[in-house]
Amino acid sequence: MAKLVLVCDSGATDKLQTVALVASGAVTSDYEVLIFFMHDAVYALKKDAPAEPDVTSVFPEVSNKINQARQEGKLVHWKELLEDLKDLGELQIIACVQITEILGLEKDDLLPFVDDIAGVNTLAEEAMNADQVISI
Repeated sequence: MAKLVLVCDSGATDKLQTVALVASGAVTSDYEVLIFFMHDAVYALKKDAPAEPDVTSVFPEVSNKINQARQEGKLVHWKELLEDLKDLGELQIIACVQITEILGLEKDDLLPFVDDIAGVNTLAEEAMNADQVISI
């Protein structure tokens, strides 16, 4: 089984949605997928994180169309997508230990689909054993 490591370092709605969509394509193509959340992407994993703002783009028409699709249910929210993917295939989700410590977060503070909290040494090790690494 091929392995893909995704690194998400932004809590921006479009980045979170993108990492979930890429993971979706890989999991449904029988890849083993690991997503490593860093920086403010870790904050987005909090159980009580505020609702994300709408997607923004330098092209207002793109922002409007994506946000409309989300409101109409045509685009599955990234949290729901990752939760669903956990049941479909090999998906591991890790939050960066340094950021969780800075934010004062424990694993129980994070969404239930988060598997672990680990350091960048784990990311480096996983990346060295992966077939592909993508930073989003």
